[in-house]
Amino acid sequence: MSDDVLSEAARRLEQLGAILKPRHRVLIIPHDFPDPDALASACALHLLLEKHFHLRSQIVFSGTVSRAENKELLRRIRYKWKKVNQLTPTKRPVDCILVDTAPWATNVTIPGFARVIGLVDHHEHARKQAAKDLFADIRTDAGATTTILYQYLKAAGVAVPKWLAAIMAYAIASETLDLSREFNKQDVDAYLELAARSDLKIIGKIRHAPLPRIYYARLQEALTNAQKLEKLTYTHLSAIEQPEIVAEIADMLLRMEGIRWSFCTAYMNGGMFLSIRSSQRGARCSRTLKTVIGKKGSSGGHDSMAAGYIDMHGLTDDEKLERRQIFVRSLIRKILKKKASDQAAIDQSIQPLVDRKPENS
Repeated sequence: MSDDVLSEAARRLEQLGAILKPRHRVLIIPHDFPDPDALASACALHLLLEKHFHLRSQIVFSGTVSRAENKELLRRIRYKWKKVNQLTPTKRPVDCILVDTAPWATNVTIPGFARVIGLVDHHEHARKQAAKDLFADIRTDAGATTTILYQYLKAAGVAVPKWLAAIMAYAIASETLDLSREFNKQDVDAYLELAARSDLKIIGKIRHAPLPRIYYARLQEALTNAQKLEKLTYTHLSAIEQPEIVAEIADMLLRMEGIRWSFCTAYMNGGMFLSIRSSQRGARCSRTLKTVIGKKGSSGGHDSMAAGYIDMHGLTDDEKLERRQIFVRSLIRKILKKKASDQAAIDQSIQPLVDRKPENS
């Protein structure tokens, strides 16, 4: 890792230290339903606060961790963590730092008694600048938030234990598809240095975590429902137990020969989760999804991948189906740059999928 990178990280550490209050507890909050990058980043920040700033901190998040690999990673974490709804409210505000998300994002649950003092993230945000009194390190060129936190630890001279090095190395690999998607030299440097000091057995256990039987049922449904139109493929799941599988299915479909775009939708808890992926240069997945969803839901992501959510509480099955149809058609037109005059061809292609009514929604 270059001297310039470490010098910049040291400067950021000074800025972070300036907003931290001595002897105060800090909450570390990743986004809801945290993935490996969010969890590894939270652990790295916990280590930094403890060893460099001598502060107590606690990792808290909302949503479940259900994907087999992510559950195994969570099981390997040696720091204590809690769900947000398990916290006891305090009379005085408690400082918190967000990782892999931002306070204005819609994918994070912040307790009412928490006061956001900082964030470290690598996602694109429509909001360009944070408040002046907020520590914000947002680097959209970084492949993983974990990479940024590793730079902090190295600049601070904090040694990363083998178990955490394994989790952080896995997180970088997971977020960048084994350094094949949206990464830079700093991600490579961080991955190689962390992997070199990792407990490799932990990485192996995470990568090959046992899969539940329901996973294969959802996989079968996704493949059965998959449709293809030109260079795009997509599918839908009638009901899911955890949202991580939506991204996993989108990733899998993108590997099909001749495919440049993929997306998956799924119903869960009165709403529709969706993930989009692209191998096309300059795809702008995040902006594409944000444009199509509009004010009907929320979304975020990167150039080659993005995720979103559309609230469907209170809608009948027919109304849910209609809203999904509108979304699918609009997204396909946007991706393939189709005009309204091409609507008939699009409708004919997706009819087998959109006609299938939601089950257990």
